[in-house]
Amino acid sequence: MTNVGANEPSRAELLVRGLRLSYISIAWGIASGTVAITSGILAGSLGVLGLGLNVIADVVGSVGLVWRFKIEQTDPDAAERAEARASLLVAVGLSIVAVSLAAAATQELLTRSAPQSSVLAMVTASLSAIFLLPLGLAKHHIGVRIPSRALRGDGTLSCIGSMLGVVALLGLLVNRILHWWWGDRVAALGVAVVAAFEAYRILKQQTKPDSVS
Repeated sequence: MTNVGANEPSRAELLVRGLRLSYISIAWGIASGTVAITSGILAGSLGVLGLGLNVIADVVGSVGLVWRFKIEQTDPDAAERAEARASLLVAVGLSIVAVSLAAAATQELLTRSAPQSSVLAMVTASLSAIFLLPLGLAKHHIGVRIPSRALRGDGTLSCIGSMLGVVALLGLLVNRILHWWWGDRVAALGVAVVAAFEAYRILKQQTKPDSVS
């Protein structure tokens, strides 16, 4: 653990910030994830559906992080074990997003189906793109300072959610304006690759000692 300077927050304060970010993710995810999954299914948009799945995975990861930070606050000696389990939970969430998106995108490309225009889906995608990026960056920042692989991975989940919001919105727009039915599906495949890579990276680092990067 690095030395704390006069104006630097203590580890206890960083843990509180990590907890606060995790609670925000849970509250946002329960509300927006339900709406995104519903509107994604109704509109046939893999981008919006994938966004909803990603947000729910983020909720699961955030619940694991709340448990992990609470453990360290009460029993610092158990922090490393809790960190490993929370990291595994985040990696599982990323893997589920990757597999679900890849399978759905492949099927939709083979059947040449197109998403439908939906105001609710577009609004959901736009709000997620705006909200999740700063939340993800804040998680990653605190995750580097604690340090916590799990919180950094969960920050990536939030950033992927923001990326999916952009993907979903662009997919719906290009299909509506240019009739590129495949845009939403191809972009979803790209996001699936990013999620799979991040899950692999987290699992690979499980056996390595963490350090501030």
